[in-house]
Amino acid sequence: MSLIGELKRRGVFRAMIAYTIVAWLLIQVADIMLDAFEAPAWLFRAFILLLAIGFLVALALSWIFDISAKGIVRDDAMTAGKSSDRPTRRNLNLVVISLLLAAVALFAVDKFWLRDIYEAKPGRGETLGASIAVLPFVNRSSLPEDAYFADGIHDDLLTTLARIKSINVISRTSVMRYRDSDKSIPEIGIELGVDTILEGGVQRAGSQVRINAQLIDAYSDTHLWADTFDRELSPANIFSIQSDITRAIADALHSQLTPVDEKRLEAVPTQNLEAYESYLQGRSALNERSDASLIAAVTYFENAIELDSGFAGGHAGLCETRLGLYTSTRDTSHFNKAEAACHEALLLDSDAMEVHIALGALYRHHGDYDRAELELRQAVAMGPENVEALIELSLTAGLQGHAAEAKALLDQAEILQPAYWPVHEALTKYYRNHDSGPDRFEQSVKHAMRVVELTPESASAWNNLGTAYHGLEQYDAAKSAWDRALELKPTRTAYTNRGLQYYYDGRFQDAMEMQSRALEFAPSDHRLWGRLAESSRHANTDEVQVQKAYEKAIRHATEQLKINQRDWRTRALLGIYYAFTGKSSDARSMLDEALKESKREPEALLYDALVRQQSGEIEACLDSLEEAVSKNDAYRYYVQQDPDLARLSDQPRFRQLTATDTQ
Repeated sequence: MSLIGELKRRGVFRAMIAYTIVAWLLIQVADIMLDAFEAPAWLFRAFILLLAIGFLVALALSWIFDISAKGIVRDDAMTAGKSSDRPTRRNLNLVVISLLLAAVALFAVDKFWLRDIYEAKPGRGETLGASIAVLPFVNRSSLPEDAYFADGIHDDLLTTLARIKSINVISRTSVMRYRDSDKSIPEIGIELGVDTILEGGVQRAGSQVRINAQLIDAYSDTHLWADTFDRELSPANIFSIQSDITRAIADALHSQLTPVDEKRLEAVPTQNLEAYESYLQGRSALNERSDASLIAAVTYFENAIELDSGFAGGHAGLCETRLGLYTSTRDTSHFNKAEAACHEALLLDSDAMEVHIALGALYRHHGDYDRAELELRQAVAMGPENVEALIELSLTAGLQGHAAEAKALLDQAEILQPAYWPVHEALTKYYRNHDSGPDRFEQSVKHAMRVVELTPESASAWNNLGTAYHGLEQYDAAKSAWDRALELKPTRTAYTNRGLQYYYDGRFQDAMEMQSRALEFAPSDHRLWGRLAESSRHANTDEVQVQKAYEKAIRHATEQLKINQRDWRTRALLGIYYAFTGKSSDARSMLDEALKESKREPEALLYDALVRQQSGEIEACLDSLEEAVSKNDAYRYYVQQDPDLARLSDQPRFRQLTATDTQ
């Protein structure tokens, strides 16, 4: 008998087919189950290796043994063609056919059902590799101070990738918390909701630079692409490396680059190495976001512009930095310089999405919501999955009175990047300022707590949580959150919130001290001068000092209104400053405009009540207070605690309004 005939007689071929089918079935099941339990990739590889070894063992056993009607016996004890064995062999054939049918069924389930479920998991893109997180690049230079260079390359690459519409790039803010993390790639991928992760490092030595990068599948923890670039240090080479990495990533993720994308990748923003390095130092300082670092960033960006006036990135960085300083200090000179820098950047590079976002933010602060919307919609068109653009457009929509659109934009941003804390910060403010649902304050606290979870060492996060708790009327929790903010980092917001605590508790000297400390951070903030004045007034401080504080509040509030004529809060507070400096006519004018612009928001009504009380209009004052509380019961707290309103205690309507059993 030939070898092939003997293999057939001994059932070796049948065993090969059966084992292959069973092994394939086991591999499919293992792939699904191990992925569900987020098992490490090596376990799956070890399972496949074990099955391969088992294949050889199965072939050897099928040669030596056979299955008969009497059970498993050595093959040499059987007689070829024995009739009693034919039913058993027919049964084995049925087993093989059944296994084949099971394999086809599992293939169909995996192809048409499980695959659809897998693709529908939150965080996955519509196609494999549609989303990517670029982890902070490692500084492999011998000098620790070269870290800014690695961070700058990382930022530039993020910006370059973000301009590719077919790729959803997770923001820098979301990925920075993984700089020194010991979490695995699959863990990071799940937390960020991405398909792929890029990691790399930068080594700078003299006139040479080495950049290495590797693209990893976040679910299987396997490399999709890796390369190392050794080049002479120059802006052209740096941008060329970034372009090569971007093309490689797009190819690995099956993302099509448009002619516009290719044109951007070919661009070299500056040929001046010193200007580029100064720009990278500016970006590094800007990312720290403290007042001191923002001032340092201004110097770096201005130096970059001085070295290369046509460097759009330098002007864009200066725009963003000046806007940050304006937001922090309320110094209107920063706003004017930010606007000039933004327009210059736009002239040099109209395709710079980040410039359109910055201009949108500027116009929003300016009260020009239509122009803000125009710039931001252009930014969203350039990058539909850019969460910064979506957040800014949402803030603008909220101020335009389009609450539903504002919420939809934030929901879209949250789906794209659920672990991006600015999304939750914006949702915190949306629920507090624009939502009308019965659970709006609970929702505000929920998102504020999420920001704290994502950035537990951020004083700003705790400040916002305190404000959210205050809206929920959980005043002890609010105080605890504000106290934690002050422990973490002394800031303008932390000190002024603590001052407000003291003011409503009747501790006016302590309130004065807190507002004075807040003024050290933002001497141009009219609110701080106004709060200092009212605390001083109740602390029986020298009247001259009180009036000086009010005059400074008036001056800075007036400057603020030159920036934004639609800022009804500043207008209403200016009315209060006028009322307590004897300018009752100006005070009334300011409050009437504020009530109209705000559509009689409870906050504006509270300020109106204070002005009316100061001018002796008691019944009108009570009308405003009752309207404020009817619109938002949380304002009952301010009515109860405000020391100026306490003088209304002899009024029956006031006593009824502040009675605890009415809450």
